[in-house]
Amino acid sequence: MPGSSIAVAPRVVVVGRRQSCGARRHQRHAKKSPAVIPRASAENDDATSTKKRVVVLGGSGFVGSRVVKRFADAGASVTSVSKSGKPIDGAESALSVNLAEQAEEDALVDALRGADVAVSCVGVIGTDDAKMREGNGTFNVRAIEAAKKAGVGRFVYVSVASVVPNVVGKTPLMKGYFEGKTMAEECLAKNYQQGDYFIVKPSFIYGGEEFSLTPPRVTKTYGDLLSKVLGSGPVKAIAAKAPGPIALTLAEPVSVDDVAGACVAGAIGTVAGSVVDGTDEIKEAASKA
Repeated sequence: MPGSSIAVAPRVVVVGRRQSCGARRHQRHAKKSPAVIPRASAENDDATSTKKRVVVLGGSGFVGSRVVKRFADAGASVTSVSKSGKPIDGAESALSVNLAEQAEEDALVDALRGADVAVSCVGVIGTDDAKMREGNGTFNVRAIEAAKKAGVGRFVYVSVASVVPNVVGKTPLMKGYFEGKTMAEECLAKNYQQGDYFIVKPSFIYGGEEFSLTPPRVTKTYGDLLSKVLGSGPVKAIAAKAPGPIALTLAEPVSVDDVAGACVAGAIGTVAGSVVDGTDEIKEAASKA
């Protein structure tokens, strides 16, 4: 990230999909060693030893890949963990771990061991409540518990802005999605003390060069325009006084790059508190990364 650097050697791990709060709710499948895909030869062992080690779960995804790059730009040694294990720009290594398989619990713990920070960008959206509950809840619970078991000192989790479940959660829509996010946040608070975890809660994330329906996504160009309009003073004033559904419709979207920046800021502790909720707080946090 321009103008910022990470001294000290924490390891960052990004996991991108499923977890479960261990024996308490959903347990995982252990075994199976993850396939490591070296990104490049080590340049200097001494230099590497001074880097923060970060593991990004879900590192091959839309948000996770940006988080990997942002940490790498800040000088961290980053490992990407995903089901595919595909190489990601900025990651020094990429591991294949399937969070849906409880038998891979040991592989997940091994992937996280030695990291200073773990970041989970794992999430699932769709129409199947059971799959969304598992993908957002069980998978992240597994990741959190594995990180704790591996001795990872800090955990960053990408959840969802409060305004979304406050409005949509009152309907049958996406029930499993919100239940999963709640499971993950509760598991995080149970396993890590306040100050040792950080939650980034975006509403609608935009970025990239392609539109998408599943999951819903608009391009950076279009998103920047929406952000400019919905982030203007007059629109914000209307949204602040509007009923929930209208407020959600008028909520300013957030750039995937700002979400990644907020994750970095949360990991290095440059933001006060344990949660940034909504676009304004995320943008403010990203500015301190």
